[in-house]
Amino acid sequence: MNLVLRRALRTVGAIRRRLFPIPETAAWRRACQLAESTPRMTPGSIRMMDYELRYTDLLTFCPQWLDIFVHRTLDSACGTPTPRILDCGANVGLASLFFKRRYPGARVTAYEADPALFALLDANLAANGAADVERVHAAVWTSSGHIQFCCEGADSGVIESLPGAGAGVSRTVPSVRLRDILEAEPFDLLKLDIEGAEDAVLEDCAPVLDRAGAIVMDLHEFDPVVRQAPRVLERLTRCGFTYAIDEFVTQPWRRPVAGVDSPFPGKALIWSMTVRAWRPAR
Repeated sequence: MNLVLRRALRTVGAIRRRLFPIPETAAWRRACQLAESTPRMTPGSIRMMDYELRYTDLLTFCPQWLDIFVHRTLDSACGTPTPRILDCGANVGLASLFFKRRYPGARVTAYEADPALFALLDANLAANGAADVERVHAAVWTSSGHIQFCCEGADSGVIESLPGAGAGVSRTVPSVRLRDILEAEPFDLLKLDIEGAEDAVLEDCAPVLDRAGAIVMDLHEFDPVVRQAPRVLERLTRCGFTYAIDEFVTQPWRRPVAGVDSPFPGKALIWSMTVRAWRPAR
């Protein structure tokens, strides 16, 4: 097939997808239109396909839906119709709903630290056919007990002692040690979206990380002086994982940015990326 024909087919495909979007995309477009006229940090509810979903901030809810249901960034071939899945940093429940849609027989446990988001998570799962998902109000951390957590009010929150904690309300929330959870039973998929706690948690879990068949995580870089990505990726390699990286997203609205005295003034120093890790078949 020559280059001109391939380009023509791609163009036709793009036009078709624009005119006849899949239901997930159509729902996202309607939500984005509504978000344009909805004030920030205004809780509400919205119909997305066959889901009736509650949110705390529609503007940050929309990219979550795009990533999870349109781009399917959490999709994984688990090799079983009944996978055991940990959803760490579950927010309002979209990831858990996706897992249950993908694998109706999955056994999912969802963890969320922010008490307001946890209430929405609980309501969304109960109302949308995922009441069997176990919900735990806790931050995933290196110890069990309680910890100070900065609740930012939208799609993120950070353990207060970590880089990246910004404006928000400080709450004392329960914490669970992920290592103890992994030691208790094996898991087919470990999903981590824990806002900068990846390095500390995975270091603690290293001796039992082989209990996770596959990992998909948002790896955050909030400290331009001490980067955690090299340590996290090296640890995955030492633990026998192969990994792939994509979904690199800069966050230029977060400070600091490269200074005016640098060769690249204004460039973002804060970013996140998606890491997928798995054990090669032997």
